[in-house]
Amino acid sequence: MDDPGEVSRTRVRRRVAPATAVLAALALVIGLASCLPGSDPPPASPPPPQPPDSFTTDAGFVAFGDFGGGPHQDDVAAAMTTWASSHRVDALVTTGDNVYPSGEPSLFAADLVDPYEALLETRPLWVTLGNHDVLGGYGYEQLTFLGLPALPYAKTLDGIQFLFLDANHPDDAQAAWLDARLAEPGPPFRVVVFHQPAYSCGPHGSTDAVVDHWVPVLEEHRVALVLTGHDHLYERFASADGVTYVVTGAGGKSLYEERDPCDDASIEQAAAVQYHFVAGELAGHELTIRAVAENGEVLDETIIER
Repeated sequence: MDDPGEVSRTRVRRRVAPATAVLAALALVIGLASCLPGSDPPPASPPPPQPPDSFTTDAGFVAFGDFGGGPHQDDVAAAMTTWASSHRVDALVTTGDNVYPSGEPSLFAADLVDPYEALLETRPLWVTLGNHDVLGGYGYEQLTFLGLPALPYAKTLDGIQFLFLDANHPDDAQAAWLDARLAEPGPPFRVVVFHQPAYSCGPHGSTDAVVDHWVPVLEEHRVALVLTGHDHLYERFASADGVTYVVTGAGGKSLYEERDPCDDASIEQAAAVQYHFVAGELAGHELTIRAVAENGEVLDETIIER
């Protein structure tokens, strides 16, 4: 079930309202200023990203999934570009299904580069592979095109380590690799990224093989954040041991509805059926995670402490 059709319902249990009044006032000031004699017209595009020294955060990233060639890919990409003009973004991270329908190399530039061109001028793109990325047998070619090693692999920002797995084949070998990496000295915040989710109330649902092979390792090491996709919506789960699991699979392709009832509803903290990306910002011992809609609205926010 890979395209149940477009839906637009949004349900969020923990939600942060957008600063509508502030944005409206700012728009008014800009509009008035543009009418003064000798005033230049307001800029037609977002301002360029601020230099890192202007931020109080230590590191930042945006994450998104299930986007390649989707009808809303450009809208989500534009929202990320706008976000990066006022928030720290050091890397772009994907949760897979980057190139539809079968990961064809002829679509790499159009799906992986062109919509994010402005962001990628100064930032890397780190990806995991989804089922569509490997459907045609081109997973290795996609990683090579992006200058990335074979899965699993690790990348690091200041204070954050990203560990990328291949959930098309959840197995003990990758569990051993993950366990070894997490046992090594490293940053306080470890973020594990793969496609098929451990927990989801979407149509695909939770992935038994991931729960069997990888969740025990994630829980034992109390990983800060797990980023996945596959179901085309936003969900956030929290385990009893303090591991946050996020499904971010609404980066451009048609949206999915949640299932009701859902076996994992007891640990689900928030959900939204809306196009979005996830933004992470690290400041000291706090990693703030926000789900941001294509119109800039913050759908959900949580703070992870380590």
